[in-house]
Amino acid sequence: MTTDPYPIIESRVLTKAEKTRWFSRRSRRPDEIPRPSAHESLVYRVGNDFVLDEDRMSPVDERVVNATNVSVVDMRRDALVTVSFTIPSADASFFDVYVTFTCTVNDPTMVVQGGVNAVSSLTGHLKAHHRIFELGLEYKLTDVNDVRRVVSAQIRAYLTHVPARVPGLQVRFANVEVSSPKAVVEFESKLRDSDFAHQLDIYEMEHLQLKESHTARHGAQIQRGRHSLDLELDGDSHAHGQRKTRLDIELDEDQHASTLRKTRADTAQEIFLVRQRNEAARAEFEANAEMINGDPKRALLAAYAAGQLDAQGLSTGLKALDDSARDSMLQQALAKREETLALQEGNLKAEGARHSWSAAERQQSREFEQRRHDQEREERIEDRREAREDARLLQERQFDMAKHLAAQGHFNTSDLGADRLFAKVMDMPEPALAGRDTRGGRAVGAGTEAELDGDPGGVDETG
Repeated sequence: MTTDPYPIIESRVLTKAEKTRWFSRRSRRPDEIPRPSAHESLVYRVGNDFVLDEDRMSPVDERVVNATNVSVVDMRRDALVTVSFTIPSADASFFDVYVTFTCTVNDPTMVVQGGVNAVSSLTGHLKAHHRIFELGLEYKLTDVNDVRRVVSAQIRAYLTHVPARVPGLQVRFANVEVSSPKAVVEFESKLRDSDFAHQLDIYEMEHLQLKESHTARHGAQIQRGRHSLDLELDGDSHAHGQRKTRLDIELDEDQHASTLRKTRADTAQEIFLVRQRNEAARAEFEANAEMINGDPKRALLAAYAAGQLDAQGLSTGLKALDDSARDSMLQQALAKREETLALQEGNLKAEGARHSWSAAERQQSREFEQRRHDQEREERIEDRREAREDARLLQERQFDMAKHLAAQGHFNTSDLGADRLFAKVMDMPEPALAGRDTRGGRAVGAGTEAELDGDPGGVDETG
């Protein structure tokens, strides 16, 4: 529903257009011409003619320059236009009547030329029917519903026989409405409020009566329930005393049985722990014995790992074993060499006897052999000295590494991995692999003293 002037929204009087420069054409300033919306059109008055601006003419257009007026026309389709008026009632009051039309501009130049105002034209058309203003004289304000029916029928009939015609507009009747008078609205509102208050009072009284009735019945039920509950409690108290006595006896028996079971379980657990400790000690002893396997070096290292021997004692014991092994090997080598020399000397004597060597030749041969023997002996002594020095350096490095690993707890004799690590560090056979070696035909882990000293092949005194 439009509340603005319709269909002419705005009208302006245009002054004479001037030149902006002496050599330019006359034109209109931008602020002189209204800027229409998308649903609006401009109509210029040029002399006695009215020109519709359909192409948005420029300010220098001859028609725009010569125009004396410009109007903005609303071109919306089916714009709602409402006409309102009052009709008298039987009780010296009035009914408000609202008639709504839908309007569409079909000739904007005619609208501007006639200065059409849709509300004024439609109001005049309705007021021309005098019968409309006599319809409410037979009804009071409270009879507004009857007035609605009568007025609506009368206006529909009138507009059907005498349609509203406005120059340049297409007009169609839409609706008619008679509003409720303000006094009637206030009266009906007060009446509704009074009815609601009366009904609320009735509901409150009924609720109080129902509440008192429920309270009385509930009190009687509570009294009966208390009496029954007292009787039940007396019976339950006696039964509860008997049950409590039986439960106390059963509880004492259960506690005694639980104490016996706990004592037996503790005893069994203690026996089991003693057996476990004995088995662990026996397994550790067997593992130590298997690892040592009659080897004095392993025995010393095991004692050191167990904390029964300090580092100085371990070093002294290992050095004594090495010295004893080297002395034994040296004695064996010397004995073997003497035996070999005696055998060679006998062979030489036999050979000299067979070939009848002269004493000079035999003496020369013996001197040559003696010099060769002395030279080879010195070379072997030098080789053994170098071998002992290398073995001593290797032994010191192995001892330092074994001491470091023992300090970190890697030589736990009950651990097979520690045994292998210990044997690998000390350059000894692994105890877990002791047995017959099918490839070498000898027991692994029972190496000779020469192998432990880093000289697997021993000393060959024969050269």
